[in-house]
Amino acid sequence: MSRTIAAVAVVVLLVNLVLAVPVALEMLTGIDAVAARFGTFTSPVTLPGWLSTGLLVAGVVAAAERALTWRRHRVVDAETIWTAL
Repeated sequence: MSRTIAAVAVVVLLVNLVLAVPVALEMLTGIDAVAARFGTFTSPVTLPGWLSTGLLVAGVVAAAERALTWRRHRVVDAETIWTAL
């Protein structure tokens, strides 16, 4: 059961990475000061409000699961790999 929960958490975090990051970039570049400096970005993904909210809640729960159980996954935790060298 624990491995299944960990696997689902990793999948949720990876889906959030693929779907939510472009939407967040579009929102960020919608700010006038950011758009003037870096230009605008149009997300290739358009999510309905209920899906964005669901991804946010699932991402928070998955991140909490990963943090509270001290588990690692080499893809999700890629930014911390350099500390092991």
